[in-house]
Formats: sequence, structure tokens, C-alpha cells
Amino acid sequence: MAVAKPDDFEEELGDESEEADARGRGEAGAGDRQEEYEEEEDAQPWTGLGRLPERADIIEMLKEIRGAGRKQLTVLLLGKSSVGKSSLVNSLLGEAAVRVQAFKLQADSEITTTVTRQVAVGDPEVDGFRLKLIDTCGLEDPEAGDTVNYGALSKIAEDIRGVAVDVVLYVDRLDLYRLDPLDRAIISAISQTFGRQVWRRTVLALTHANVSQTPPGTTYDSFVDGRIRLIRCAIRSGPLFRPALPACLVENSDACPRSPEGGRRVLPDGSEWLVGLAAELVDSALARRRPYRYHPRLSSRPGQRLKWLLPLVVVAEVLLYRRVLRPALRAHQRRVEVHEDLTWAARRQQRTALGLHPPTRPSAEAASRLEQIYDVDD
Repeated sequence: MAVAKPDDFEEELGDESEEADARGRGEAGAGDRQEEYEEEEDAQPWTGLGRLPERADIIEMLKEIRGAGRKQLTVLLLGKSSVGKSSLVNSLLGEAAVRVQAFKLQADSEITTTVTRQVAVGDPEVDGFRLKLIDTCGLEDPEAGDTVNYGALSKIAEDIRGVAVDVVLYVDRLDLYRLDPLDRAIISAISQTFGRQVWRRTVLALTHANVSQTPPGTTYDSFVDGRIRLIRCAIRSGPLFRPALPACLVENSDACPRSPEGGRRVLPDGSEWLVGLAAELVDSALARRRPYRYHPRLSSRPGQRLKWLLPLVVVAEVLLYRRVLRPALRAHQRRVEVHEDLTWAARRQQRTALGLHPPTRPSAEAASRLEQIYDVDD
């Protein structure tokens, strides 16, 4: 199964402004980016790659991205606690590179954990390529209840400031049936902290995908599609912002079934999840000419969002009053005056026909005072 294909189109509105903003910040080009990679401290050898049953396919994908002139693939993982971010890092590397906590009773002591591995398999086409994985703590605050940990988000943003991120993995669980308010709050907080454009480089990774039994009336495929649709709808805010958000399934457990030939990890639909995940990472990295770089200007904090529109709103209100409301009020006043003139003319005719003196029409000031005198509130 081709898991949860993204929409047929991705709204490209904002890419040009994004590149212009990058130029305004003096963002490094491709050449500067490679020099930046070379200036980094030496990475450890990726020894776990040789132990992965899927190593042949992964090496071919690395050759593809290396052939495009890339020397490093940087992946940032975001999500709640206990969804499997750290386990996913270990699964990708084929080794226990980061510590995994089964239960999160308190906030993580480390906000970000960066692991960099360098390929050394004896193939000059791929040797020297580096995979950099940035694991992060859970984005909810376990000590304060079901609330967003804005402090951790700010620290993550500062830790990755200036880092060229090729792909963001938003990690969540497949074996859940709904999105609760905390999930939506975390998605909104990510947009506010990193800017909405971060979702254009995001791949949805749904863990615990070895679901043996789906809800009644659903198949495995329909259940997966429904879960992905829920997350996409929460991220896509409005018709003008529709990032592709490709999705892949993940099963980090050692109990994941394996194929008879080669021992590759497979899901209930028969797909090899690690190969599919690697393919999405490579495709997403190659689809964008520029990496994502965090800058405080990208954040949209409450109270500052669309602040630049305030002068335009004031000008629009003034023009609306002068060109629409004021002429309409004056026209209405003229109609009222004409009606009053007709009314007093009719009264004059009636009194004249009765042989009485014409009625005395009060002045505008006197009429206003009379209205105030006889205006009785209920």
C-alpha cells in the first residue's frame, strides 16, 4: 500500500517570500552550507547501518541524495512524550544511540539530543555522507498537567538556531482514535514558535503501526487514512496554507513482524516501514532547494501576529466612512427632511381648510429639545 498519499497539490504561496526573507537574513547558499557541514566536529562512524536488514535500500537512497550534491541529511524530531521519538532515532541508526524512557513522570532533563553518524561502508559514492538526527523532549508539560511546554519549545528553537534542517519529523501514535485539545495546542504552538513554513518540510511519522485489530467497520488502510487525515486537518489552517505533509508508518518494537527473506520489518499491510521512512526523508529533502533555518522573525507570537496590518485597517476604516458611510448618512438625512417637509405641508393644508391659522413649525434646536423632553425610557 502507498501509505496515505498527500494531496495532489501543495500550495506554494509563501515560498517566494520565504526565499526573500532568507536572502534578507543573509542565509547561506548551497556552497556555504557544505562548508558549514565540513566545519562541524567529526561524526562517529555509522556502525549500526551494517546491522540493518534494510541497509542495501538505504545505501541506494543515500547515493541518490549524495548525487544531488548533499553531504549531510539533518532531521529534526518533534512530538509529545512517549510517542516513540527516541526509539525512532535508534531504529533509524540500528543502534542504541539515545536513551529511551518508557514513562515520563517529570520533564526531560535534556531538551535536545543531537546524534551525527558518518557512513563508512567501503563505497566511495556514499562514504563520508552524514546523517544528523536532532531528538527533542516531549512538548507537553507533565508537571503542569495537559499544557504545552512553551519553555521547552523556546529552548529547542534556540538550540537549532542557524542549523540547516532538511526534514522535520512530527511524530505521533497511530493507535489513537482522535486528536485531543492538547494535540491541537501543540500543533498551534509549533506554528507560533517556528513559523508555519516549518510544516512545508514536515513528514508525519506514526508509530505503533503494528495494529493487530482496528475499530469495527474499518480496515487497516481506512484506519490509517483516517488517522492521518485528522492530523493533516489540524495542521492545515485555512485554504491558503496546505502543506503536503507526507506520512509514513513506524513500528519500533522488537515484536514487529519480519519478512521471511532478509528479516526486514513489515507492517500488517505488508509494507517495509523503514524503507518507506527513509524514502520519504530523502524525497522531502530533495524536494526543497533550501533547508529550514529557525529565526525569531519566523515566530508568530500572540499580540504580534499581523501587527503590520493595523495601519492598513485604520486607513480602510477612514476610507469606508468617507466614501460609503458618510454619503449614506447624508442621503438618509435628506430623505428625512423631505418627509418632514411633506408632513408639515399636509398639516398646513388641513388647518387652512378648517379656517385655522397655519401650524408653527419649531426650529431644529427646539425640535431636538422636545424630543429629549418626551423621550421616556421604558
